[in-house]
Parts: sequence; C-alpha cells; structure tokens
Amino acid sequence: MKGRQLDLSSEAPAPPGTGEAAAEQRSFLGVRFDCCGIYARVYKNAAGDAYEGRCPKCAQPVRFDVGPGGTSSRFFGVS
Repeated sequence: MKGRQLDLSSEAPAPPGTGEAAAEQRSFLGVRFDCCGIYARVYKNAAGDAYEGRCPKCAQPVRFDVGPGGTSSRFFGVS
C-alpha cells in the first residue's frame, strides 16, 4: 500500500447533532445501583415526564418521575 497513509492521531468528524453540545443538552441523573455496586446515568424518556433506566449488570429497572415539588438532587442510590 505504497503512497497511502493512515493518520491515527486525528479524530473523525462527529455527525451533525452529536458530540459535546448534544450531550450537554440531554438531561440525566447519576444513579448508584446498590444491587450490583455499579454507577450509571439514567436519561429522560421520550415523553420527558420521567427518568428511566436499568442496572447495566442485572437489569433492575428504575424510574424517577418529573413533576412539581420534586428535588434538585442529581445523584441517587437505589437498592
């Protein structure tokens, strides 16, 4: 393959709508799943009325409803 070069030091351009700017716009909660001792992010669902996710190891579901009178906390532990 004479004359061809591969530059491994450069990052590929991100597709439109992705990257740091898009990641900053996506709301999440930090959750420590006590069942498996694992931390994960839980993101808002499509309707935007709750944060829903699962433990990455045992798939225990978790749901945090969004509504008036809620909390400003961003990190939680669930058992």
